[in-house]
Amino acid sequence: MKKVIIIGIVFLAACTSNQSEEASLLPIETMQKTVWQLMQVDEYLSRQVQTDTTIQPSLEKAKYYQRVFNLNKVDRTRFYTTMSYLDKHPVELKELMDSVEALSKREKLELIKH
Repeated sequence: MKKVIIIGIVFLAACTSNQSEEASLLPIETMQKTVWQLMQVDEYLSRQVQTDTTIQPSLEKAKYYQRVFNLNKVDRTRFYTTMSYLDKHPVELKELMDSVEALSKREKLELIKH
C-alpha cells in the first residue's frame, strides 16, 4: 500500500512540474519571429567581422540579441528555457525550424516582388 501511495505522489509531482514548465514556454509564433531575427543577426555579424576586425563579435552579438528580444517583447530567460525544452522535444523543434524556413522564404519572395 505504501508503494502505491509513493508511486502516486511521484506521478502527481511529475505531472505538475511538466505543466508548469510548459506554461512558462513562449508561443510558437513568437519563437518563430525571434529565431528568424536572431539568425539574421548571426548572418549580419559574420559578414561584419569579415570586413571589420575591430568588432568584438561576442559583445556585438549580445547587444543585437537584446535588441531582438526587446523588439519582440521576449524575456531572454523564457526564450532560452523554451529552446532548452525544444532541444529535448525534436518533433516540436523541427516544427519550429520548418516554420522559420517558411518565414524566410516568404520574406525572400516579398523582396523579389519589389
